[in-house]
Amino acid sequence: MEIPDLQAARLFLEQGDGFILTSHINSDGDGIGGCLALCGLLISMGKKATVVLDGGADDYYDFMEGWNTIQAAADPPPHRSDFLIVLDCPTLDRIGDTQAYVQDGTRILNIDHHRDNLRFGEANLISDDVSSTCEMIYHLMKALELQVDAATAAHLYTGILYDTGGFRYSLTKPSTFDVAAALVRCDIRLDWLAAQLFDRRDFSQVKQLGHAIASLELYLDGCAAVLVLDHEQMQAGDPEDVVNYGLVRGVEVSVLLKEEEPGEFRISLRSRDRIDVSQIAGRFGGGGHAKASGCHLVGDRESVRQQLLDAIAEQLNE
Repeated sequence: MEIPDLQAARLFLEQGDGFILTSHINSDGDGIGGCLALCGLLISMGKKATVVLDGGADDYYDFMEGWNTIQAAADPPPHRSDFLIVLDCPTLDRIGDTQAYVQDGTRILNIDHHRDNLRFGEANLISDDVSSTCEMIYHLMKALELQVDAATAAHLYTGILYDTGGFRYSLTKPSTFDVAAALVRCDIRLDWLAAQLFDRRDFSQVKQLGHAIASLELYLDGCAAVLVLDHEQMQAGDPEDVVNYGLVRGVEVSVLLKEEEPGEFRISLRSRDRIDVSQIAGRFGGGGHAKASGCHLVGDRESVRQQLLDAIAEQLNE
């Protein structure tokens, strides 16, 4: 696979002695997996490298080797570095409080697979032709003839598995299976990784799922579904995949309103083929992919829901 801006990325990795790696706020399997994989690679090259995330790493990912080394942006900096690697972020402001590490003279390597990426780095490895940022990192490592060990393979496989929804989403391509097969040959336990990623809901999370499903309502002649989790129900954690339960037969777009603070909602959007939800999210300062995107909105539940339904209706009527 042809990697864009490969030479610039090679020089970036060669020139730095210490690196900070980060991903988007509320980082997920792809962002965390990519950070840990690339961090391990840099350390094996004799360089200093630390993963720093906006709020630290969600303990849902504590099964990943190196998870306990991830620092929160609010913690004292682990070491000085003018080299920042940003993974899985279409815009630099999506890294949240980790922006404190961006100073005059900070050099940035931007690795992503979102088509709306703003190419904010001095080197930008961007392609929406891959399933995930972790798949992009695999292609980068192979192009640079770097060794993929078992721990790195597990991190990359986890990210690919997460962003493809277990190889179910439309970004899954033949090349995705080729990469996954190569990673499995590195002696990783694909069944164990899948179980850790998808089958670890605790009691409170199952109850939360029940609340979300009970809230499900259909709008726009059955073309849109809305689920809601209020502030109290969100104390069980952030349920990334719950929005998919709204894609019942006939629904084109599913929306999950997650009230993180009273009157502050994080929105998850999922679609089938007819609607590009990245355009809807973009209207509200968010982004993502055509079939999976998100944004933030402030207001009461009814006004937030209506704003989203109005945006969906416009696309349905085009």
